[in-house]
Parts: sequence; structure tokens; C-alpha cells
Amino acid sequence: MLTTALLASILAADVLVPGKPAPAFTPEKFIKGTEVKALEPGKVHVIEFWATWCPPCVASMPHLTQLQKDNPDVAIIGVACFERGGDAAAKEKRVQDFVDARGDGVGFAIAYDADGSMGRDWMTAAKRNGIPCSFVVGKDGKIAFIGSPNQELDRAIEAAKAKPAPAREQAGGGAPGVEVTVKEEPTDETGTSTSTSTETSSSTRTENGRSVTETVTVETTVEVKDGVRKTTTRRTTSRNQGQAGAKANGTASGSSSSGGSSSGSSSGSSGGSR
Repeated sequence: MLTTALLASILAADVLVPGKPAPAFTPEKFIKGTEVKALEPGKVHVIEFWATWCPPCVASMPHLTQLQKDNPDVAIIGVACFERGGDAAAKEKRVQDFVDARGDGVGFAIAYDADGSMGRDWMTAAKRNGIPCSFVVGKDGKIAFIGSPNQELDRAIEAAKAKPAPAREQAGGGAPGVEVTVKEEPTDETGTSTSTSTETSSSTRTENGRSVTETVTVETTVEVKDGVRKTTTRRTTSRNQGQAGAKANGTASGSSSSGGSSSGSSSGSSGGSR
């Protein structure tokens, strides 16, 4: 008989979360922009799920349009796969008419997922049931962020762009890799508070006759507001390689340090879960 912890671990393994490979990109048609057959390795992509009947989705389009202007090296693609009413042809026409009516107001690519497969492979797999919802796919083809198209998305795109593609890492060291994950959950904590903690660790080993030092810094920010606890984790990894022939002890050695700070204010009102 499976224990509760083991069962939870098995179930969690099936959930699409940051750090896991992105699912297949399979929309049936592109309504606007250059058609993309598959996500390109070494390129950052933003896959935005939306629908014409969703006011928050429509409200986020100017922001996504500006993001595309500011980041021409990033592919932002809106995927419509949750249209309501009518057959597939009627739904596709509704999306087409919506996009055509807004012209340059939709300044990023739009795809239509007629059979809903992307909705299942991405949204359902990630246990997400609300739109708009953005997925950032890093240069390594893995999910780097899942969340709303707000300022967190801006920071996630910046972090994904800063992280070098695996094949382009320099022999003498690489640019810092940054991964940002955000988790939101209901809480019974009251009021409003924010706390931040930072942990840094480093290790040195020998690779191909070179001394390699890897430093990992993890900054965790926890915000409590309106009955919601949001945890943002920013993990920065940097590598520094010495000259060939440099000696190391052959086993990983390291040090770590941590520090934290917190600030907060309480409104005095009770926070409920949602």
C-alpha cells in the first residue's frame, strides 16, 4: 500500500512545473504572425493561453504587445484554445475576426488550437484552470515560468534571456544562469507581510584538467496579501573555469552562507483562503 508521502510524490511528478521540458507545440493554425512548427532550441518563447471572451486576456494584450516590441529576440505566441460556442470553424472565425478588428493592437503572434490538445498538454498538465496564463520556455527547452502576464512575466523573460543556451557555454566560464519560479497558494495568515532570504553555496572540482568553481545563489521572497501566500524563488548559477592544468582536490568542496531580511505591515483584517 502506498504511503501518503509516496503517493503525493508520484502525483507531483506528473505535474508540469518550471524545470520540466516544455510539451509539444501543436496548434492547428496561425491566425497572425509567422507560423512556428516547433519551439526553436536556443530561443526564449512565451506561450500565452487566452480566449476572446476573457476580459483579463484582452486587457493583457497591450502589455504583451509592448513586451514583444521590447524583446524582438523572444517569440511571444498567444494560443486560443478555450473558445466557447459553435463548431471548430465558427470558433476559428471568431478568433480571426477578433484579431483582425484590433490590428496593431495585437502586436504578437496568434495561433489557434482547434482540438484543444495544447490546452490539455500545457494548462491541464500544469493544473492551471484560469486564463490568461503564460508559460516561459527557456533556451534549453524547459519551462522557466508559469503565471499571469504581469510584471512577474517581465522578470521571467529577462531571466530566461540572461541564461545562456547549453550549447553556447564558454570554455572559460559562462554567463550566470537565472531561474525564477513563482508559487501562489491560499493562506490563513492575516494582514500583509514580505520577507526575503538569501542562501549562497559554492563548490570546486576538476573537469577535463580544469578547476571549475560553481556558485549558486538562491533568493526567496515570500509575500502574504489578501489571503494569498506568494513565494518567488530566484536561483542564480555561475561557473568559473581556471586554466588547463590547474589542480583541484578532485572531489567537490564548498561553502555556503545565508542571510535574510523581512518587513511587513498588518492591516488587522482576517485573511481567508481562496
